[in-house]
Amino acid sequence: MHRFFISAEHFQTAEISLPREISQQICRVLRLKIGSEIMLLDDLGFEYVSRLTEVNESQCTASILSKQTSPGEPATQITLLIGLTQREKFELILQKCTEIGVTTFIPIITTRTLIQKTSDADDKLPRWKKIIQEAAEQSHRGRIPLLSPALKYAEALAKSTTEDALKLILWEDEANLSIKQQLRAFKGNQVSLIIGPEGGFSLEEVELAKASGYIPVSLGKRILRMETAAIHAAGVVLYELG
Repeated sequence: MHRFFISAEHFQTAEISLPREISQQICRVLRLKIGSEIMLLDDLGFEYVSRLTEVNESQCTASILSKQTSPGEPATQITLLIGLTQREKFELILQKCTEIGVTTFIPIITTRTLIQKTSDADDKLPRWKKIIQEAAEQSHRGRIPLLSPALKYAEALAKSTTEDALKLILWEDEANLSIKQQLRAFKGNQVSLIIGPEGGFSLEEVELAKASGYIPVSLGKRILRMETAAIHAAGVVLYELG
């Protein structure tokens, strides 16, 4: 069943007028007919089985048949701070980590990121949000992960998470403490992960993270590409904590 996020304000009545972009997708791409069933999502954690009652490119309408809590949201909330990198790599991280279950993305600028100005990332936000939404629909998420504007490293550390969260910075020079050890000792449901850019973090950046409550951890003995590290770390968190 095809899934579409629409704003919660559309669900005030049992008969819903779908946005023009979705209507065009239904007609031109999916070629659905009157009577076809679709799943509508309100981005609040609920999903609605609906039946198309009118199909045209200017506006489709659907009638709600049933409402239920979306089962696709993990119990653990992950905030991922990720160094800005090449477009293909960064978009892969957004897509795959949305599918896995990341809750919030914060693009960060460090001393070694390829992008050094937050303004250089601003014009990419609409495309990134679309990638995240499409991945959320495909993977049966009940909410669209949040995407922050790009932040400087120190600012991101201050804004990234609450005091109750487990804060971890993945650092290739950490030899003693593994991510698994920290996760298995943690009893909460909020985790903040920092993934560095190509070239990793400077020692000063690691110390700044530690001063902000982050714990340096290792993902293992092998050195991973940043996109591999981000996807793997998110999967490990949800495997251990659910």
